Amino acid sequence: MNYKTCKRLNDNFILDDKFDIFLAVRNNLTNEITGQVPVENPMEKGYIYACLYFYDEVEKEVGKLRAMINKMLDEINLEVHIPESAKKLMELSARVRGAVGDDSLDAIIKEELSKEGRAIALMPSQAEAEKLEKVLDSIFIELFQGFSMVTLHNTKDEGAFKTFRFTEEYIRSLTDRQKKLLAPAIRMVGFENSVKLNEFEILPDWSVRYKPERLSESFEAREEEIKMSLKKLMEEHLL
Repeated sequence: MNYKTCKRLNDNFILDDKFDIFLAVRNNLTNEITGQVPVENPMEKGYIYACLYFYDEVEKEVGKLRAMINKMLDEINLEVHIPESAKKLMELSARVRGAVGDDSLDAIIKEELSKEGRAIALMPSQAEAEKLEKVLDSIFIELFQGFSMVTLHNTKDEGAFKTFRFTEEYIRSLTDRQKKLLAPAIRMVGFENSVKLNEFEILPDWSVRYKPERLSESFEAREEEIKMSLKKLMEEHLL
């Protein structure tokens, strides 16, 4: 699982009111949804749920980066009058580079700056897009590993059960969608670490308990099967 996979599944699959999963078939010209193909396999559904959960996690961090960039943009607009987009881009990029240490956010900078006025020169280059993707995947890895530590490793032993409780701050940070995807995300993180979570439950106070069962084989091969099956489904119904 990585950010690229999470984004692709988020872009192509939708959840209905009951949180059943469907592949969204869209009109190529209008992007309007013209059909829905249900996902039936339980493991594939669980994998998509988890990917959507972590997509939202990364997007929250991206939102913080955008807020930082826009704060700097507001400061520039107050301090100096720079009508030319190219010159304003150079100034904003320099300030953001000073804050984060490199130019990896130039693609987001261009996206935010373009909101002041669309310009071809503000389209991110392929190199900038690739740098940003590496940043997003790094954010994903950090969030995924932190989630794994909380749910699998920093737990208490209560007989045969493992238990832990999410902090109120963490729960408040979740999107509405994430709150409904939390359980399958925890289960899938278990599989990603070759652990099956038996008798799993989330209690009303956001504490979690389960019986861990170490899987005899790595989940890697099973994950590749899931990804290939979903890829085939998209190839069959998407142009």
